[in-house]
This record gives sequence, C-alpha cells and structure tokens, in this order.
Amino acid sequence: MRVTKLAKALAMITIQDLTHEHFELVARWLSKPKINRWLAAEWRNRAVSSTLIAIAARNRRNRLFLVRYNAQPCGLVALADITAADKTAMMWYVLGEGELSGRGITSEAVIQLTRFCFAEVGLSSVYAWTVEDNMASRRVLQKAGLREAGRIRCAASSAGRQVDRIYFDLIASEVR
Repeated sequence: MRVTKLAKALAMITIQDLTHEHFELVARWLSKPKINRWLAAEWRNRAVSSTLIAIAARNRRNRLFLVRYNAQPCGLVALADITAADKTAMMWYVLGEGELSGRGITSEAVIQLTRFCFAEVGLSSVYAWTVEDNMASRRVLQKAGLREAGRIRCAASSAGRQVDRIYFDLIASEVR
C-alpha cells in the first residue's frame, strides 16, 4: 500500500497547449461512446474527426490543452465560450485513457486549468456543467474546488432519458 501512495505522489500530471500532432488522438478519444455520451449534444454519439478538433482549436473562443500523466498523453481539458468582456469561460474535460481512471488525473488537470484561467487569461469566473447521472464528473469538479451553482431540469439526454444539467462555478478569489 505504501508503494502505491508513493507512486501516486511521484506521478507527474501536466497540461500543455494542444497542437496538431495530437488532433487525431483527441478525435479518437472523443469518438469513444463511453466518453462522448457525456458531452454536449453537438459532440455526442458521433465520430469526431481530427478536422473538427483543428477547427475547435483554432477558434479564438476556445483553448484546448493536452493532459499528460508521466509524459503519456491521456486526456484533454479545455475552455470554451471564452468571453473577454465578461471575463468568463466554460471548461470541459475528458480522460481519454480509461485504464488511468481513479488516479486523480482529471481533477489535477482541472485544478491546473483553473489556475491558468485566473493567473494567465485574467478570467474572473469559470463554469462547467455535467449531467446528474455522471457522478465521476461531479467529483472532478468538486475536488477542483468548483461549487454547484444551479441546475436546469430535464435539460440533457442521457441513456435515453431526460436528466438535469448541473452547473458548477469558481471565481478567482476561491482558487486554492
């Protein structure tokens, strides 16, 4: 057990700007039904191409970051709907390599992204949403310091039924 704790403590989780050499990998991750079932409707239940990733990455209202675990690409954290005038953005994330689940990788990547948002981008507020039946995503947001801010009832389709979309937010003064 002690070796496991030590190994986790020594694990290196980093985020870096997403570049073209990883577009195909990210497209594969986002095309996986176990992943894209949780995404917004325009991404859900479809094959995602590297061209679509390139378009998203070039949009000035987005910032996409590759997540690495011990130098291995394993996920994506991103900002969407960046609004400079209001100093706000929505964040989203995926762990592309399912075998790495449960190690806190996504939570740490989201923490790094929130620090970047406030220190480098100059945002005042970030928010994210998840559907009510995605408990893993809720835990990620809570571990990263975001708080539940509200919900829209029956606002998303999940597993063939309408479920609530739950919103979380974080403001600059709350960053740990």
